Amino acid sequence: AELLEKLPGVGPPGGFLKVASEQDEPIEVVPLARAWAGAGAKILDATYDELLEMLLAPLREAGELDAVFLSLHGAASIDRDDDLEGAVLEAVREVIGPEIPLACPLDHHANITARMVACADLLVGHETQPHDPLGTGVKTARLLFEWLGTGRKPAIGWRKIPMITPQDQFLTSAGPMKAWFDHARALEQREGVLDVSPYPMQPWLDVAEGGWAVVVHTDGDAELADTLAAEMGAMAWESREEFWKSERVEVSEAVRRAYRHGDGLLILSDTGDSVYGGAPGDSTWLLRELLAQAADQPDSDRLMLVPIVDPDAVDVAFAAGVGCEVTVSLGGKIDNQFSQPVETTARVMAVSEQHEADAGERGRVEIGRVVLLRAGPVHIVVMAAAGFAISHPMLYEHLGLEIGQARAVVVKTASNFQFFDDWRREL
Repeated sequence: AELLEKLPGVGPPGGFLKVASEQDEPIEVVPLARAWAGAGAKILDATYDELLEMLLAPLREAGELDAVFLSLHGAASIDRDDDLEGAVLEAVREVIGPEIPLACPLDHHANITARMVACADLLVGHETQPHDPLGTGVKTARLLFEWLGTGRKPAIGWRKIPMITPQDQFLTSAGPMKAWFDHARALEQREGVLDVSPYPMQPWLDVAEGGWAVVVHTDGDAELADTLAAEMGAMAWESREEFWKSERVEVSEAVRRAYRHGDGLLILSDTGDSVYGGAPGDSTWLLRELLAQAADQPDSDRLMLVPIVDPDAVDVAFAAGVGCEVTVSLGGKIDNQFSQPVETTARVMAVSEQHEADAGERGRVEIGRVVLLRAGPVHIVVMAAAGFAISHPMLYEHLGLEIGQARAVVVKTASNFQFFDDWRREL
């Protein structure tokens, strides 16, 4: 029942609750369970079994249902099954039977599988990157309530596209991804078309059925759904070379540009250490270069902000205390194949532990044990563990830093820059 208190306005379930509250007839909502984690290694089988039972137990006890709204991400795996969402949908379908509508909002970086399509009636993806999870929940819920009100079951069509591409072109605000997603919105304006959901699968999955996809829902017209899915699939395939174009900048040049940058904030996107995609967050390429070039810079009160994951360095700084100088070896330990530790002497400016912050659609998040180190203009926030805050202003603001005083910030992501939009001038 706590879900009904915590989830209004939060993510796809919050979108569902919004639409449910707008219905003419009162809706009895049966809350199930919610769990989330950042990207990382495969989920353990035992963990999956426990979480699945948390979901299915209240579902079995719910009695007669009109529909099920199940918010999933779409790109998870467990040790024994690389299609977690397909397994969850299959398990839910076994409980509710074949006739109960099953609606599933998804991240549009999901990996759509044949089992998912077979088990769910609606598979609706985000319309933008950066994402609007609340909006996706609203869209999915409206399609579901329209079905319940009219009795007309949507038809579904889909195509698996034999593509996996880098994340460089994943933003929907420009380039081939914008063209593809804009075409989906245009197709939705056609009579009888309810939803067109492109799925450019996130590229770091190691799964048997991996690849891009598109799912189309129509007002009962299966032939139209299949035709439009084929059209969207062909468009992506024909643009495949465009999706491989990159505007990446070599590390030393990127840092030179950062130190020359004027007003506002420059984003240094560490595309190779994307924590939201499962990377460890301890790549040292940008940190090493920022420290190396700092010696050639004139004194400035403009900060260079860098996050790095290193629990050992956190322990050293905590033991020394605020105001002390420490010599630490930073990063390059969780992944020591692609980068190596950087040794630096820095002053401990602040320490923090057990801090919680509001992360909007994700609810409350814990930042964990962190320390702020200063080496010249370079302000390094060392985290004991990677988490959502690593590419968010909250990481710096809770330590007393002002983003508006920074010249540049390193983000451990290739596309989630939206949290710094109020300050961002260059990428």
